[in-house]
Amino acid sequence: MNQDINIFVSNRIDLNSIRVDNPIYIPVYCGAVYKGKSDDNFFMRDDTGDNISKKRNSYCEFTVQYWAWKNVVSEYYGLCHYRRYLSFSSRMYPVDMLGQVVENFLDYGTKQKYKLLDSDYMRSVIKQYDAVVNKAVNITDVPTPNGKQMTVYGHWAAHDKVFIDKRTLPILLDTIQKEFPDYFQAANEYLYGKWHRGYNCYIMKADLFNAMCDFQFRILSIIEDILYNSDYIGKCERTMGYLGEILYGIYIHYLERQDKYKIKELQMVYFEETEEITVIDKIIKYILFTFKHVLESVGYMTLPKASKRRNFVKKCYFKLLGK
Repeated sequence: MNQDINIFVSNRIDLNSIRVDNPIYIPVYCGAVYKGKSDDNFFMRDDTGDNISKKRNSYCEFTVQYWAWKNVVSEYYGLCHYRRYLSFSSRMYPVDMLGQVVENFLDYGTKQKYKLLDSDYMRSVIKQYDAVVNKAVNITDVPTPNGKQMTVYGHWAAHDKVFIDKRTLPILLDTIQKEFPDYFQAANEYLYGKWHRGYNCYIMKADLFNAMCDFQFRILSIIEDILYNSDYIGKCERTMGYLGEILYGIYIHYLERQDKYKIKELQMVYFEETEEITVIDKIIKYILFTFKHVLESVGYMTLPKASKRRNFVKKCYFKLLGK
């Protein structure tokens, strides 16, 4: 573990994802309590010390964030996912409707392309800022099962019973107003604005990280108690993770509106395939990924995320991939 900068990479326990060979990146098994013992010395586990590893299915990558908050001392803390990394390249790349740069494979070439291996350069960038975050996306450009929405609130509400039950949104705002009144105006501006910042990919100074964790986990704990005594969860098992994602966007907006923090926005890269595969499989998947990207670029409007028709196409696609 580093004294200055640690970016914790949330990894699935059922995948053998490629590591980024850079000491700044600390791979951590998300929900390690369900993995059992492992001889892998390269991966940390989120089930040691003070942890919520058992809540992986609902809190998602937030179990890794919580573990880092409670068990690691660092000048800067960061979080990313096994398939989502912030790009440190000075070049700007085309993005999809979700604001992501999409790459087929996480391999040596793409690690170099986005400067993920250059720890000295990354340090030189990060230490100029209080926080480094993923770019926000204009939510009015993103289709939903109920058509395009004009606000972040409308976007999440349009995914009712898919990501979250929309009845949780007023509860979220009410809880923020009661527990963190200083954040309430920022919460309203963010949710009723058009700029959405999701995915929990960031690096920030320790004091900001600690404040964000206190904000997120105190709110989530209160809402968790409310929701699990109601019918609001239903099939939306990952509700706490999605609410945490909304709280992340609110917190960054809260920092921005104070106009005293130096915040750097970077592009976020999404990697389709993160495991080692054979050359033949790589060729096959390259063809399939290319087909998928073309389909999404022309068909996202007719196949919005979480729609029944999109889910049907996804089933067929993953059958072809053998997953």
